Amino acid sequence: MYTNSIVNSIGPFVHTVYFWLKNPNNKNAKNTFEKAIRKMIQTNTQAISNHFGSAAMSKRRDVVDNSFTYCFILVFPDLKSQNLYQKDPTHMLFIKEASHLWEKVRVHDSISIEP
Repeated sequence: MYTNSIVNSIGPFVHTVYFWLKNPNNKNAKNTFEKAIRKMIQTNTQAISNHFGSAAMSKRRDVVDNSFTYCFILVFPDLKSQNLYQKDPTHMLFIKEASHLWEKVRVHDSISIEP
């Protein structure tokens, strides 16, 4: 077991975002969202890798939550890069173009640790 005094955070920084669209069955809404996020993926420079996907219909279990519409995972080399991304014009444009489409967003951030 590790305690905070002996655990050091190291990169990479993983930023996982789950989106629940207001109208997840509306093709126009989904197309608009997908176009906006793909534009950001193509133009943003802070992330070193990313994943954009939808909920997988894996076997239902108590620990599985596949109620979201989309999942977007960005990997940054460090926390500083993720902080820059938060203010980046590509990220701000995505929010402007797509935020009216979602009803809920949840973010889970993690960073590698060394023993």
